[in-house]
Formats: sequence, structure tokens, C-alpha cells
Amino acid sequence: MQVKPAQIASHLTKGLAPLYLVAGDEPLLIQETLDAIRAAARAAGYEEREVLDVERGFDWQRVADSCASMSLFASRRMVEVRMSAGPDDAGRKMLQQLAEQPPQDVLLLVVCGALDSRARNAVWFKALDGAGVSIYAWPVKPDEYPAWLSARLRKAGVELDADAQRLLVERTEGNLLAADQDIAKLALLYPGQRIGVEALAQAVADSARYEAFDLNDRVLAGDAAGSVRSLLRLREEGVAPLEILGALMWCLRQLIKASMAYARTRDAAAACDAAGVRRFQQAQYLKAVARTRPGAALGWLRRAARVDQLVKSGQEAAAWEELITLILAASGAAMRKSQ
Repeated sequence: MQVKPAQIASHLTKGLAPLYLVAGDEPLLIQETLDAIRAAARAAGYEEREVLDVERGFDWQRVADSCASMSLFASRRMVEVRMSAGPDDAGRKMLQQLAEQPPQDVLLLVVCGALDSRARNAVWFKALDGAGVSIYAWPVKPDEYPAWLSARLRKAGVELDADAQRLLVERTEGNLLAADQDIAKLALLYPGQRIGVEALAQAVADSARYEAFDLNDRVLAGDAAGSVRSLLRLREEGVAPLEILGALMWCLRQLIKASMAYARTRDAAAACDAAGVRRFQQAQYLKAVARTRPGAALGWLRRAARVDQLVKSGQEAAAWEELITLILAASGAAMRKSQ
């Protein structure tokens, strides 16, 4: 059974499932979902909690042992298995076994980070989903973010005027954790008050995620406007163009390799594997690979070399312009315009 993070409170009023799989791209939504499940479990008598962190070489028999062992202090227990990505072969087999026969008087929580489409369609994932509940925390889309932020403000009892709310959207764009922290700060500083743009600017630091690797994410997502905003913010913060270029090319070289493999196989996932893209990163690359033409991608390398030459010859302003052109091309803006 699949449940959205926003539906977890309603789901829990109907009772607890024997196991939960919580994964996704948004740490705040994952954390809030887990907090809700743990609170409901404690209210239902699951008084003891054991946490198992999965690292390289982890012995998955520990999970079975923890689920089977009796507690001296509580009749019901939570066993929480946490991992950054999906499980290895031994883990997949163990989770499938537990899904087939969920442990008695134990609430099993399996917590992962971002999972690509293959992992979400894998047998272990479907087994857990079929035996219990899966919750995947997808990123909040840019066009949905203002409404998401408005709902959080209302819940916290924070009232902003229209200009202040627009500024908060800009300053926290793509960073739900920062938005949540800023809303909590505003609730403490201005209880029961309507907050204007000047008060907001003084109270809230600019926490939008405009780091160089966030720029990569926006390029891969095909978000041309967001990519340019990220680049301009990096420039305002004094980041050198070659620093940005270095991080960008690390990403684009993998994308170019994957696009060339995809042109032969038409299998985006296999192309990412062939290019050496790590599994937990592949979800970001899959759509970008499908839209990238190898010939155009090789043109990115020539533009990157041009940026490097301009910087080293002292023409930094021209280098920034060339970098903007490169980013627009890599994010697919030029392709869409020509279609």
C-alpha cells in the first residue's frame, strides 16, 4: 500500500501496519513521516526502539535476530533499519523474507534515501509495499512550492504579506529544511503579527540551495530558468567561474558518456550504468540522458574549453556569458526553443 507523506496522519488514525518503508528525496518529509509513525507506535504500546544502521559489510542476520528476540522491558518493539540507498543482495533477500512473514509484536521501519525507478520496482520494494505501507517523499515541484510554503505558514500561525511571502519562496527555494527552520524562527520573533518584507529580510538568512552541485541538479532536471538563477547567485556570492565549471563538467562528462551509450541501446538505466553513474544518483540522470543528443553534448565540451580560455586570458565577463550559454544548452533550453 502506497501512502503520500501528506496522508500519513490520516492513515495512522486507522491503525498501524506491520511494517513501513519510508524513502525519498526530501529529508524533511522523511523525518516528519517517521516522527508520525513513531508517535503512533508509542501510543499503541511499542515502547522500545532499536536502530540498525546499514553500512558496508552489514550483517543482515542482525535484522532477523532483532525482530525475533524478546524484550525484557516491553512487549512491543520498533526495529528501525536505516540505509542511505537500497539494500545489497543479502539485504534484499532478508527484507523479502520479513515481508512474507512479518514479525509478531514488532513494528519494522525500513528507511532509505532516494531510490531510482529500478529500485522502486524491485521485488524487495514491492514485497514490503505489499505486506505493509510504503511512503516515498518526492521533491516538491517548483510550481507547487509556493502552495506548500503557504500551508506550512498557516499551520505555524505565521502571517506574511504578499511581498514577504514571495521573498521567502525565493530565499528557501528547493530547501524544505531551511524553510521549516525559517518559519519556526518567524513564529518566535513575530507571534501574532503580520510580517512585511523588510522584517522578513532582517530575520531570515538567504538559505536557497545555490551551491555548485545544486546547479548540476537543475541542469539535469532541464530547469533552464532555475539553472541560470543558481549560476547568478553563485556569481553574486563570489564563486569563481572555474570552480563552477569544474563541478559542472564532472556532471556533464558522465551525462555525455551515458547519452552516447543510450544512442546505441535506448536503455537509459543501462546507459547510466555504463557511464559509471552511481545507482543512488541515476534518478537525476535518466530524463536528461533521454533528451541529450551526443552531437550537441560534444559541443558542450567546446564551450567549456572556451570558458576556461576566457578566464585564463583575463576576460572574466565574457567567460560568465559563455557559462550561461553552456548551462542553457545543457539544460535543454536551446533544444526546446528549436523544436
